Amino acid sequence: MAELLKSFRPDVTWANAGGAWPDMIFSTRVRFARNLEGFAFANRAAADRLAEIRRLVFAAARESGMFPRGHYLKMEALGPLEKSFLAERHHISPVLASSVLPSGAVISNDEDLSVMINEEDHLRLQCLSAGFAIEDALRSALKLDEVLGGNLRYSFAEQFGFLTACPANAGTGIRISCLAHLPAMARLGRMPAALESLSRLGVIARGIYGEGTYVLGDFYQIANAACLGRSEEAFSRNMDKVIRNLIRQEIGARELLMKGAAKLKTEDAVFRALGVLRHARAVSYNEFMQNMSLARMGAAMGWNMGLDFSTFNQLTLLMQPAHIQAAAGRALTPAGRDAFRADYLRKKLN
Repeated sequence: MAELLKSFRPDVTWANAGGAWPDMIFSTRVRFARNLEGFAFANRAAADRLAEIRRLVFAAARESGMFPRGHYLKMEALGPLEKSFLAERHHISPVLASSVLPSGAVISNDEDLSVMINEEDHLRLQCLSAGFAIEDALRSALKLDEVLGGNLRYSFAEQFGFLTACPANAGTGIRISCLAHLPAMARLGRMPAALESLSRLGVIARGIYGEGTYVLGDFYQIANAACLGRSEEAFSRNMDKVIRNLIRQEIGARELLMKGAAKLKTEDAVFRALGVLRHARAVSYNEFMQNMSLARMGAAMGWNMGLDFSTFNQLTLLMQPAHIQAAAGRALTPAGRDAFRADYLRKKLN
């Protein structure tokens, strides 16, 4: 197994149950899209210019002092499993993982800060924080943006703000997102109406890995849709209101599932799911996410699942396909992954 995978810690700091509402908000991310002045956008730049952008960003990141003992990675030097592992940890996107041109990533040692290089834009700076922590994540991301911007000249126009490859990202270039676990709303069939309401507020919901991915385990990545026309702080305040409203809706849905005949049906589903996690001999990642979602909801409702939310969160990361193979120390077939995953869960939960 590649040395890179061994260099990452099994437990991820931003996946611990921290911040506010850890039973509903897995993590908060603040991302900035930036491009360097004097270079064509990544989708139009020649390979030698992309390599030069990467060299400049690596140098600025090293000089910043914000990535001590960090990882400086060239995408073309990584294998498919390594790229999948980094995507599963939300350090790179599926788009960057598939790139064949000079691109890269810088990742801090404790994995809360990272920079994608030559994805859609020259830089995608991001901060990840545990739980519902928009203010803290914004503060850290702004600091990273300011420090790197002191050594790199960003493309900026007075009229439009920061210039980006996609017009939707122009202006502040900010994307604030929370990974929200909303199983009760999903169970009651309320998510379609909630998602429609979000779109009217300038907010979008995506799958667990972001744009172009599907929903797993009732996790929704909730983010602002536009980056222009407001300050970073104004976008932050709006997202705070949106997430708090979703939290209130999820609480209301959980209360309904705890009443009357619905309680027995919900409790039965929750403990059946826990039984699968504890005793199954083969579990796919989709099946794990489905059952983990119910068990996690049971813990949020006050039932004894024998697990805290940090453990639920860490398992959600560790049960992913590339993480399973990293834990096994070898490449596995899909059937082999399912068997290893089930064995891992039995040891962890019993």
